[in-house]
Amino acid sequence: MVLVWMTPAAAYPRRRTNHSHNYSAVRARQQQAAVQAAQAQKKAAEQVLKAAESTGSGAQAKLADALSKLRREAEKFHEAQSTTRHAAKELAEIEQEILDEQTEDSAYRKAVQKMEAARAKMNAAEERVLKEPAVEAKLASLSGTALNDAKTSLLSLREDYLVPKADFTIEANAVAKLRTELFQADQHWKDTADSLTQARKLEKEAEENTHGGTSGRVGLNLKAKDAKEAAAAARAAIAQADAVIKANTRNNPSGRNNGPPPKAKSPNRNK
Repeated sequence: MVLVWMTPAAAYPRRRTNHSHNYSAVRARQQQAAVQAAQAQKKAAEQVLKAAESTGSGAQAKLADALSKLRREAEKFHEAQSTTRHAAKELAEIEQEILDEQTEDSAYRKAVQKMEAARAKMNAAEERVLKEPAVEAKLASLSGTALNDAKTSLLSLREDYLVPKADFTIEANAVAKLRTELFQADQHWKDTADSLTQARKLEKEAEENTHGGTSGRVGLNLKAKDAKEAAAAARAAIAQADAVIKANTRNNPSGRNNGPPPKAKSPNRNK
C-alpha cells in the first residue's frame, strides 16, 4: 500500500472541489469558453471593419493594429472550440494543483529532492569529463549537431559519468511513479482524464466522418493586403463567430450548465 501525505483540502482554496469533471460538465464549460472566445473575435472583427473605413495618415497603422488583434483572438477562438484541448488544460491544472498540495515532508517532495540531488551529481560529472584537456581538444573543432553527438559518444564510454546518470534515472523514475500514484488517487483527475479520453475519441470520429482534421477551424484571410480584403476577412470572422455563438447557445441554453454544478461531496483522495 502506498501512503500519500496530504494536507486538508480547505488549506488550498484554488482546488475546485465544487466542479464536476465528467464529460458533460467539461463539455459545458468548453461551450461557454467557446462563446466567450467567439464574442471576443466578433468584437475584434468589428474593430477591423471600423479601421477599414478610416482615412487619413494613420489609417493604415490602425488597420494593421486591428488585424493583429483579430489574429490573436482568432487563434484563441480556434483553441476554445476543442473539447479535447479544454479537457487537457483542465487536467494539466489539476495535476499542478495536486503537486502543489504536497508538503515538504511528503513522499513526493522527498523524492523530488533526491532526484534533483542526483541530477546535480550527474551534471557535475558531465562537466568534469568535458573539461578534461584531452576531451576539449577532441571537441574544439566541432559545433552544432556534430558537437552534441561527439559529447554523447564520449560520455557513453565514461563510467564516472554513467554511474551518476543511472542514479539520476532511478530517482526520476521514482518521482514519475509517485506522480502517477498521486494523480490516480485523485477523483478529480480520474474524471477529467476520462473526459479527455472521451473527447479525443469523439473528435477523432467527427473528423473521420467529415474527412477533415480541422477541429472546427475555418480559414480566415488575416493577411489582407488592403482595406477591402481586411473588411472581407472581418465579415467572415463575424459570421464564423455568430455561427458558434448560435450553435452553443442552442445546445447550452442560458441558465443550464453555464456555471459550476451544485457542490458535491469532496472525493476521498486517500483511497
